[in-house]
Amino acid sequence: MLTAARAPLLAALDVARSRAPDGVSIRPWRDHADFERMVDVFHAARAVDGAGWELTPELLEADIRGYGHVPEETVLLAEAGGVVIAFVRVFDFGCSPDEGRMLMHSGHVHPAWRGRGIGSALLAGAHEELLRIRTLRSDPPGTTAGFHCWVFERSEPTIELVEADGYRRLRYVVEMGRSLDVLPEVELPAGLATRPVTAADRLSIILALDGAMHDHRGWPAMTERELLEMFDHPDRGQLDVWQVAWDGDRVVGGVLGYIDSAENSALGRQRGWTEGIFTVSDWRGRGVASAMLARSLRLMRDRGMTEAALTVDTESPTGALALYERHGFAVTDRLIVFRKDLEPAG
Repeated sequence: MLTAARAPLLAALDVARSRAPDGVSIRPWRDHADFERMVDVFHAARAVDGAGWELTPELLEADIRGYGHVPEETVLLAEAGGVVIAFVRVFDFGCSPDEGRMLMHSGHVHPAWRGRGIGSALLAGAHEELLRIRTLRSDPPGTTAGFHCWVFERSEPTIELVEADGYRRLRYVVEMGRSLDVLPEVELPAGLATRPVTAADRLSIILALDGAMHDHRGWPAMTERELLEMFDHPDRGQLDVWQVAWDGDRVVGGVLGYIDSAENSALGRQRGWTEGIFTVSDWRGRGVASAMLARSLRLMRDRGMTEAALTVDTESPTGALALYERHGFAVTDRLIVFRKDLEPAG
């Protein structure tokens, strides 16, 4: 294993370059224009793979800089003739009680350049950097570690790539959607109230979400700083869209939704995302999630949305999948969570 003293991406670049096909060069992220180049690759891939989501340079930067990451230390790009044709990004997603250390990567190859080994070269480079990252912080005692990636079920080339490299299908996450034409009426449980969310409420809400998610698959332990950075984001941080239930001064549940205007414009739809749905453990089973989801759906319709969507792990321990089906949501897409197990750290 590499020593922790090695600088970020140096070994990864060596590995990726050694495997890249003739005429293809590998380099690290250089400047803000690279975000635009990466998005161009994503758009070309989406046209073939059918991914039903949008990516902008601003959102890409926000995603990469979350948790304090910097692109020049976490992104590899492949070029041909001076044009970016593929990329991969890496990050340590931390450690969860059930899945252990999660060393993540994601990326795309332009369809015109697939089948030449570029994806394999970038994947090998990503592995090398993630192994280096692993040396910087010991795995918690008694836990496992692995490479992780999330892949839409329709992205057959990526599935073939990672399965050929020894990844296994760990679990599934589904995307669900529903029309906002007819909406349910669900009252809040007695004793609870809602009010507009302010910036002063932000930390208490995020901490309540974090506490409620500890028994969910793949939810890592995060510091307050990391949690705040996760929601310092143009989508995830839309406080005016959040719906939160309070028991006095205590947060007991909510829906931390958002509206992605860029995505709606690009895909010709008016969709609101009812994500970040949670109920603290001692209030589960009393209708909090149903009431807050109903409020979120009404807010989305009041904002001019015609449909709502969410994602949920099919193995959610709270029975969330059945709850959403009762609220009129149906599966529209599926993602596969892949994992490649690593040997215990020496």
